Amino acid sequence: MKTTKKIIINIHGAGPKHYRFLEDGSGDWQSSLPSVLGNEFKVIAPQMPSPRNPTFEEWKILLDKYLAKINSEVIFVGHSLGASFLLKYLSQEKILQKVIGLFLVAMPFNKIDGFEVPNDLSQFSSIKNINLYHSMDDVEVPYAHALMYKDRLNANLKSYTAQGHFFKRSEFQDIANDIKAIYLKNGFEISQIE
Repeated sequence: MKTTKKIIINIHGAGPKHYRFLEDGSGDWQSSLPSVLGNEFKVIAPQMPSPRNPTFEEWKILLDKYLAKINSEVIFVGHSLGASFLLKYLSQEKILQKVIGLFLVAMPFNKIDGFEVPNDLSQFSSIKNINLYHSMDDVEVPYAHALMYKDRLNANLKSYTAQGHFFKRSEFQDIANDIKAIYLKNGFEISQIE
């Protein structure tokens, strides 16, 4: 029996404090996501252009190129500005792929010029699996932002007390388990669930 890997597109954050891949482990949970998820998943993690001075249009062009090569359903993961980018992108672009999950970490609410998310998010009601992850001690993006998105997206919110902006996590098992749960509840077998 031929098995098709489940596609995850993982969009990193940006800004002057763009800490991905620093020696202290900042942002490493995104680079470790493929190994945490396992072989049933293909994680695509594009290096978005100009992370210290991002523009929505440059990021959009790159994501368009990746999506043009995918002809199956997709799950999106985004951190910080990457999460805001995904919401704006999906709210204004018509994509061919069915989006079966959004996993958004420490997402700012209409805060970044050019990446503002529309007020009306009703078009996301067709996505049954929207999960937010936010720490109450996040000094980059206040926890209140997660509460605003939770209501507007009718999303599940997982709250943390000491994760900051999720820069210093080497792994993020909660996201992996929540992604796998989408498939498990639909009768697919997924190995490596912890």
